[in-house]
Amino acid sequence: MAHGEMDDLIQDFILESSEILEQLDQDLVELEHRKSDLELLNKIFRAAHTIKGSSSFLGFDKMSTVTHHAEEILNKLRKGEMIVVPEIMDILLEFVDVVKRILDDIRNGRDSVDIDGIVKKLKLANEGRINVTSASGNAEKKQPPVEGKDDGEGANLKKATKAIEQTIRVDVSRLDSLMNLVGELVLSRNRIAQISSELERKFEGDYLVEQLLETTSQIGLITTELQLAVMKTRMVPIGKVFNKFPRMIRDLARDLKKDVDLIITGEDTELDKSVVEEIGDPLVHMIRNAVDHGVESPEERIKKGKPAKGKVHLAAYHEGNHIVIEISDDGKGMDPEKLKKKAIEKKIITAEEAKGMSKEEAFGLIFKPGFSTAEKVTGVSGRGVGMDVVKTNIEKLNGIIMIDSEVGKGSTFKLKLPLTLAIIQALLVEVSGEVFAIPLVSVIETVRINEKEIHNFEGREVLKLRDSVLSLVRLDDVFALEGSFSQDLYVVVVALAEKRIGLVVDRLVGQEEIVIKSLGEYLSGNVGIAGATIMGDGKVRLILDVSGIMEIASKMPKKNKRAKGLKAVSTNSNAINALIVDDSTTDRKIMKRLLSSSGWINCIEVTNPHDAITAAQDLNIDLVITDVMMPDIDGFELARILRERGFEKPIIAVSGRGESAAGQKAKISGINAFMPKPINLQEMLNKIDELVGAKK
Repeated sequence: MAHGEMDDLIQDFILESSEILEQLDQDLVELEHRKSDLELLNKIFRAAHTIKGSSSFLGFDKMSTVTHHAEEILNKLRKGEMIVVPEIMDILLEFVDVVKRILDDIRNGRDSVDIDGIVKKLKLANEGRINVTSASGNAEKKQPPVEGKDDGEGANLKKATKAIEQTIRVDVSRLDSLMNLVGELVLSRNRIAQISSELERKFEGDYLVEQLLETTSQIGLITTELQLAVMKTRMVPIGKVFNKFPRMIRDLARDLKKDVDLIITGEDTELDKSVVEEIGDPLVHMIRNAVDHGVESPEERIKKGKPAKGKVHLAAYHEGNHIVIEISDDGKGMDPEKLKKKAIEKKIITAEEAKGMSKEEAFGLIFKPGFSTAEKVTGVSGRGVGMDVVKTNIEKLNGIIMIDSEVGKGSTFKLKLPLTLAIIQALLVEVSGEVFAIPLVSVIETVRINEKEIHNFEGREVLKLRDSVLSLVRLDDVFALEGSFSQDLYVVVVALAEKRIGLVVDRLVGQEEIVIKSLGEYLSGNVGIAGATIMGDGKVRLILDVSGIMEIASKMPKKNKRAKGLKAVSTNSNAINALIVDDSTTDRKIMKRLLSSSGWINCIEVTNPHDAITAAQDLNIDLVITDVMMPDIDGFELARILRERGFEKPIIAVSGRGESAAGQKAKISGINAFMPKPINLQEMLNKIDELVGAKK
């Protein structure tokens, strides 16, 4: 056989054996509950037989030797010559662990596993010399399999062959590449949709435009279908993670001398492979905690009037574009006061901080580094690192953790995670003329508020939201943008792991499906920015990293409630107060620099027409200079609104587009002058002087 063919065979063997061992772990734990299930015993026996045959053929002697001895025990169990007892199960589970280590050696080209110990145990068990009750006398009662009927190998082989013909193994990197191409297609679809929409407004009723809209709609549907199809190829059942836990719970419960039943539901729920890889560790820590800290000992449970056997539920289900994983137990629950006391002892919080903590915030203490409620350090708990790992991994996925617990009744941990990390749903928000995307998986709700509803507490801005107090962060402060003049604002309530915070923004733009693009090595170090996306209008918009924003907010200096920019108006009687309205930060700065250089013009910048309307009413404005092309309300519409509301001062419109009808539009809207970009300073100053008069 050629060397390349042998390598392919070994790779196939490793993949097949990994899948078999994963299932074998689960089936052996299940066997303890279904001791007389002949079908299950046959399935386990065939799995061991398959591994033995393949390893023997490929010359992996250690694996074939160990599996041969285990196969003999399994054969006796299925024939009723031996019964299923915990001691036998311990040895069989240890055999699976050893085979996993041997397989790992094969994968990495090593030879480090010593099989003498497990072979000796398997031999003793096979001979009935490890506290194993022989059932040979009861062999007749066990109803051994009927010759020719028990062994359904032929039928199963046909089923397996048929399944293999309908599947194909594909390298994950190829799927990643395909996902990237679909991402680009989604961006192009958004761009075409935007252009079609603009053409419809401009040439309403045109036959070709209607045809374009119809085609655009069709492309949109096909792109969505293709995107879903590609995402499905990357989807794997969460059962691949869940299947490890019955064995883990079984071993842990035996170590802790507890009786615990693990109930799993929703193991067929699918999510992206990249998300599955990240949630394994957090779930291990949470389930270990449920058994160790949650479920009481059988004696304690009986005293409390509970069944001796504790229950841990592990469930998964879809909720919109997210997957929710719940871990609940019927144990002792968590006492918020005890958690606070423990955190004070470990100097994680102060007694003063503990007083103002809500129940939810107290539960959140378990995620603090170094926090543990264990009285002593054991192999399972006490070091205070488990839940910290959970928080870190869930934050990495932009996930949310919700905790509900009641003393004496148990605890429930709910993880809310995105289905995929490549293409996400985002909430678009506007702050000082800039549009940002917030991953929708992190958004709890949005609230419209008035500036007066914001209060100051110990140098931090807060909002009373129903029965709780929410800390606020102004995104214009975070990114050093111009503040808003508007009294009406929006708060986007976001959560990450167990934390919640309110992001103050000027406007909600809408919800859109976006493709995450990396900013590259040069710009990737910016805290608070997760990446960028290209919008339908071709503009690049930044995607917020909620964990980074929270980090920035925690380090921001404390201050009193800020004033709303009214002090920007000059009190110099010889200066002209010019209001510059432009959604482009660069254009505003250039205009301000040009006009301020005159020495007799004071510039007040606003980023959107809504702020301009407020500023023109509340401030002593002598002149408005507005860009024409702006989202939502353009310069002409702004001028018309200002005139309707009684603003009589001069308005100058500037535009980078030479519109033939601009002059006529300007007159109708109440604009006094129309000037093209780039601006000639002297011409602009002459025009201002002419319109405002010699106030200088």
